[in-house]
Order: sequence, then C-alpha cells, then structure tokens
Amino acid sequence: MTARARTRALALADRAQKVPGAHLVVRIVRDIAVNDLTDRSMTLAAQAFTSVLPIVILLTALPSHDFIDTALTNLGIDPSRVDIPSATSPGSITAYGVIGALMTIAGATSLSRALGRMYVSIWQVTKVPLSSWWRWVVVIFALPLGVVLQGLSSGLHSITITGLTIAGYGAAGVALEIVATLVIWSGMWTLIPRLLVSSQVPVRLLALNGAVTGVFVTVLLVGSRIALPTILGETTRHFGTLGIVFVAISWLFFFCGIIVTCVIVVHSLTSDDGAVGQWLQRHLGTPRPFPVRRNETVDDLFGADSAPPAGR
Repeated sequence: MTARARTRALALADRAQKVPGAHLVVRIVRDIAVNDLTDRSMTLAAQAFTSVLPIVILLTALPSHDFIDTALTNLGIDPSRVDIPSATSPGSITAYGVIGALMTIAGATSLSRALGRMYVSIWQVTKVPLSSWWRWVVVIFALPLGVVLQGLSSGLHSITITGLTIAGYGAAGVALEIVATLVIWSGMWTLIPRLLVSSQVPVRLLALNGAVTGVFVTVLLVGSRIALPTILGETTRHFGTLGIVFVAISWLFFFCGIIVTCVIVVHSLTSDDGAVGQWLQRHLGTPRPFPVRRNETVDDLFGADSAPPAGR
C-alpha cells in the first residue's frame, strides 16, 4: 500500500509539473518554506516594536509636533493619554537629552540592520559597508514618517461629492484614502530596500516589489480599520494593558510577514528560468552584487545572523 501510494504521488507530481505555471508555483512555495518566513517576520516585528515607538516618542519631543499629534489622533491614538512629557516648554528637549536621543537612534537601527540582512540574503547581494551607516538612520526615520503620512491621510475619508456620508465616511473620501495608502507604502517599500542594498538591485525591480508590498499592506490596513477596534476592545477587556501589547505584536507580525513574503515572491518570479522570469528579467533587470573584497568572509557578505539566501 505504501509503495503504491508513493507511486501515485510521484505520478501526480509529474502531471502537476506539466501544468502551465506549476513549476513557478512550486518554486515560490519552496522559497517561502526555506527562507524562514515565520522567524524573519517575528524578528522584524520585535525589532519594529522596540525601534519605531522610541523614534515616535523622540519626534513628539520636538518643539513643533502638532502634525504628529494630528496624525496619531487620526489613527485612533489619543496623544493626551500617552505619558509623554509636553515638548512645548524649552526644557522638554533638554529633559530628553541629546545623548539620550542619539542612543535611541543608535538602538533603533537594529531594525534597519535586520531588514538589510533580510534583503541581502533573499536577493543574494553584498552587504553594504559600515561606512553606509547613515542609510540605517534614514530608514529608521522613514518608517515613522510613513506612519505619520498614513495618519494624515486618514482624514481623507470624510470627503464626499454628493454630500452623503455613512458614519462620517464618503465614497470619494474612502477611495482617496485607499489610493493615498497605496502610494505611501508602495513608495516606502521601494525606498527602504534601495537604501539598504544601494544600486545592487535595479530601481524597476524595487518598484515592482514596492507596488506588490503596497497592495497587501493597504489590504491589511483597510482590514485593520474594520476589525482591529473590536479585537482590541475584547483583548483589552480580558488582559488589560497587556492585551494592547499582544495585539500590537500580532499586528506587526502580520505586517512584517507581508514584507518578507513579497520580497521572496518577487525574487522567485524574477529569478525563474521560465517565460515569466525571463520576461521580468528583460524588463526589470536582475540583482548585481557588488564585488566582494578579499578580506570579507561569508558572514560579512550575507550577515552573521542571516538565513541562507533564497535558492541556495
């Protein structure tokens, strides 16, 4: 019975391989399986939780931060309920301290470096040198900027052409907000990998990755707007303040899972030897790693704590 089942399974697998596109689907599934999707997503989620929040707090310590308060309010976060010292007094920046701010920024770059290791490993390119440290800092401020832009765009949903709204939502405003969300996160996930891998990956390929990522991030954010208030209310009722942490980490896990999955899928599509992969390679290009210096080791190339590159 076992031998017969194995024979039938192999026969079905051979037939499946003959179906158009089956080889590409199998490659994508295999690449997702071997690239530690869960581990990478949880690592990035934890890094985001401990990196982005301190930067947002740092930004609220600036003298002019009304637009940040507006953005957070639009996202459903009441800044007045967050225990952050007011920055309207001259002593607020001093209280935070220049040294404290620099330490916060330096610690937050752990997220940038984790993202960089992920892109380097999946796209099989060279790790940028330490002299490009400024790229990590820019990424750390780019992510909160995306959150702020998202918050500011959340006010678009009230726009209406006919004058009819449902619970404050107009059809034209909702469409504008969705488009704005797509533009914000497509641009963000085109810019961030560009900073972290430099010119090793063509901009057109990065734009495809950014567009695909932006679509799924937009779906997540729209779904979050609908379902998250109920989930957060129930979790807070059962677990109190700890429930907010559970929801935040879970949401970040799904967010980072989208980031990692999109990179893996785009890499699989563009590196496949089939018709789709060849077409994408002609029109979008392929990653071209920088030359490796003689004194660089494999850990220097792909990052000491990175998983093996996709397809290896």
